[in-house]
Amino acid sequence: MALLLLCIALLATGCGSGSSQGPYAQVEQEVWREVNAGQRGSDGVSVQATLNTFAYEISRAYARAEREDLGQEQLEYRIKRAIYAYVDGTYPAADGTDINSLYFQYLVYVNPSFDARNPLQKKQFDIWRDLYVQRLVDAIYDRKFPILRPMYDERWGLTLYSRLVFTVYLSNEDADAPIKPEIANIGSRTFLVNQRGERFAPSGNFNSYPYESDRPEGEVLDGKTYYRVFFPNRKDDKKTPIVQPDDDYVELHIEGLGNEPLRKLRWDLPFDYPEMPERKLPSDEEVFARKEAERAERRAAAAAARAEGE
Repeated sequence: MALLLLCIALLATGCGSGSSQGPYAQVEQEVWREVNAGQRGSDGVSVQATLNTFAYEISRAYARAEREDLGQEQLEYRIKRAIYAYVDGTYPAADGTDINSLYFQYLVYVNPSFDARNPLQKKQFDIWRDLYVQRLVDAIYDRKFPILRPMYDERWGLTLYSRLVFTVYLSNEDADAPIKPEIANIGSRTFLVNQRGERFAPSGNFNSYPYESDRPEGEVLDGKTYYRVFFPNRKDDKKTPIVQPDDDYVELHIEGLGNEPLRKLRWDLPFDYPEMPERKLPSDEEVFARKEAERAERRAAAAAARAEGE
């Protein structure tokens, strides 16, 4: 779980409002506008939600690598860490064996007698797990497709590891209101609604939240807060997608927040992602060489300045 929280902090939090003006940061801003929906009620309570698609997470990783002046290898390492966070996550068994952790899948489909305490079997599992992640990274960079696109494989695209992941931001602009909106159980009042009007509750390990850390802070909305909800993209039959590849839209419904009995947020599908400036960043070696050259140039300039002053 610690790894999951770390990778979420690296890739999946925030409102996409960074101030960097680099080309990848600009792409991130465009993608953020595409995957966000908002609503402000007459009571001054604002809701903004991000549908955390895989393309959005990739755009954020590129923008952050650009700001931190990282190379391609470090970028891919971070993307892999984020993927591991989802495939190694702890999920309710009711989600269905096909979209639980890779460990559970390995135990069910590959080696039912797998014993993680056996060093040889553990090594075999780690190799299998690493190959899964590498295949997904290879799919990102498949030259037949743009880097940012609606689908990478059957589990990654609109979904993150077969889950529709929403980060919901709440803001109460009326700080002097005598009654603050109750938000302690807001997750249980948040529903995914597909274009056929079918409604689905979120799935989580901590009530309606993926983890305890995903619940909003406080019992009432006094200022700003946020929460996350996951929706496995499977109906009760464990095979029919809730949101299908040819669907035109999906909605998030929040009941009983403030004075509004129902708040609706809508995303039109498929998303229209921008093109990346380049498919890959300079290599780590190239970044290191450039930084060394810049340091040498600064040292030479400083030495020349000292010589002039003598």
